[in-house]
Amino acid sequence: MLSADRVRSLRAWWLYPCAILAIASVYWLVKGPPPDEHQPDRVVSGRVVDENGDAVAGARVRVKGNRQLVLTDSDGGFDLAFSSDLHGETTITAAKPGFVIAGVSADRAPLVITLAALPSEDFADYQWVDPRPDAAADHNCGNCHGEIFAEWRHDAHARATNGRKFLDLYAGTDAQGRKRGWSLLDEHPTGSSVCTACHAPTVALDDPVYHDLRQASGVAAQGVHCDYCHKVQEAVTANVGLTHGRFAQRLLRPASGQLFFGPLDDVDRDEDSYSPLQKESRFCAACHEGVVFGVHVYSTYSEWLASPAREAGKQCQDCHMAPTGRMTNIAQGAGGIERDPWTLGSHEFLPGGKEAMLKRCLNVEVTAARSDEAWRIDVQVVARNVGHRVPTGFIDRHLLLIVQAYDDAGHEVSFKSGPVLPSAAGELANKPGRLFAKLLTGLDGHGPIPFWRPAAEPDDTRLVPERPERSEFLAPGAARRVRMRLIYRPFWESVVKEKSWEADEIVIFDRTTDLTD
Repeated sequence: MLSADRVRSLRAWWLYPCAILAIASVYWLVKGPPPDEHQPDRVVSGRVVDENGDAVAGARVRVKGNRQLVLTDSDGGFDLAFSSDLHGETTITAAKPGFVIAGVSADRAPLVITLAALPSEDFADYQWVDPRPDAAADHNCGNCHGEIFAEWRHDAHARATNGRKFLDLYAGTDAQGRKRGWSLLDEHPTGSSVCTACHAPTVALDDPVYHDLRQASGVAAQGVHCDYCHKVQEAVTANVGLTHGRFAQRLLRPASGQLFFGPLDDVDRDEDSYSPLQKESRFCAACHEGVVFGVHVYSTYSEWLASPAREAGKQCQDCHMAPTGRMTNIAQGAGGIERDPWTLGSHEFLPGGKEAMLKRCLNVEVTAARSDEAWRIDVQVVARNVGHRVPTGFIDRHLLLIVQAYDDAGHEVSFKSGPVLPSAAGELANKPGRLFAKLLTGLDGHGPIPFWRPAAEPDDTRLVPERPERSEFLAPGAARRVRMRLIYRPFWESVVKEKSWEADEIVIFDRTTDLTD
């Protein structure tokens, strides 16, 4: 039997990073960021009104860049306490959804902040802003928000339109551009535009590119970019999963000038509006929940709705846009101010990378016991501290648990019983293990198949948050060592080979342990 020390060592290897993450998360959620260094010793009173002079109740009022916040009363009034030794001119800002953020000097008397209402109509002929830096352009996002741009451009959102593997599945090409393998355009040409609403949301409906993303160029080829996300005023979840991307989000584009929606409520540039929606999971639902051609291809949002994370009040952005603690100014040298880094969300979306996130949430535990000249090996895999099933996202993503046993001479020995991997596992098929996947098969029972073909009801064995999946394997008494591996694959092995792609698989867990009586 495994010694107690070995079992503890095996578990600790996984628990250390999870424990650190959990402690940090609880600290910031319960305690919040560190308190301000400066203690309040000054109080200003004022009112927030609209352009007609009417009171704006429930407006958020603060000293710009300061965490102290008050809400206006039914008459639009407020009393705000803050420290008088703040450096530079003190600006008092006010914000409320539906209005442009405004700010005035704390020394103004009387202290009245007037909020301008947002335009009532979306201007469809608006010209989208290019996220890429360009010194000759005025509004290009990367010009002022260099650090945020650098985070975004390494994320899949930036490659949503022109990612190599996406286009290969879309157009039926392989890594060398040859016609080969699965092809949406060839097999389902009338469905060619189904990807555009999410993968290229700023392509105009009357643009030929809308029906052939291979032609995308310029701003349209920048995927899910800054200007698009910051033009979303509201998320429409009434038909979530059936209405996709841009059609499930209400945009507000200005006829002139600029307008941006964001999570900060004190950016008083006369073109910004506070949007709490940008910190809510429903903002993500339009593109991360989708029934396509009758197949539930994307289900991350509905998984979150049913998760313990949602019950605990956690949103998608709490993990996928968590502050890194590194950035202190979102527009360094371009009018931005220094802020507490723990108030600024990251645009990395997979903090530390996909491998790090998978290793943080996946836990494997192994126990073994000798019984009647055999070894009973129990393996438990569980996804913890995650708000959706694992893996999630594109339907072809899957996990493989592989279990192997060896004798004293190092030869692999066959198990007497236990689950084995199906043919979809490729070269690992029929080996002892488990597949955690949402496997699509055709009406004839064969698979995997692409989501655009007629499919049987998928067999969904992916990990459910906080629900352990246990497997029992019976090895012969001659076994002396057992090796456990947990591997993540973004695509099926058969597709990877046919498309001549790099495998891109991630080994999450690989540990060989001695079996001792």
